[in-house]
Amino acid sequence: VHLEEKSKNAEYMKKLQIQERAVEEVKLAIKPFYQNREITKDEYKDILRKAVQKICRSRSGEINPVKVANLVKAYVEKYKHMRKYKKTETSEESHEWRMYSENPEYSQTA
Repeated sequence: VHLEEKSKNAEYMKKLQIQERAVEEVKLAIKPFYQNREITKDEYKDILRKAVQKICRSRSGEINPVKVANLVKAYVEKYKHMRKYKKTETSEESHEWRMYSENPEYSQTA
């Protein structure tokens, strides 16, 4: 019975170490984007959480800094895109209307 507890504890500690290493790698990769104000503090937290979860759930179990950097970059691009379109667009229809009204080809005054 004690061996089971020890192995569970060892497994838990191993997972914790992997998670801590993943957090450090993601922080390293995300830092330049945050320092250049490309992402907000809330976006930083969201990306950190999502990236660490994804890395820890990967099948390989390895933490490859290049892959982590690419993952973080993809998340940053996604969040920048979401922010850009969330502010200006409330629905698909308003987006289409804006395109119609801003395009000189479709403008009725042209």
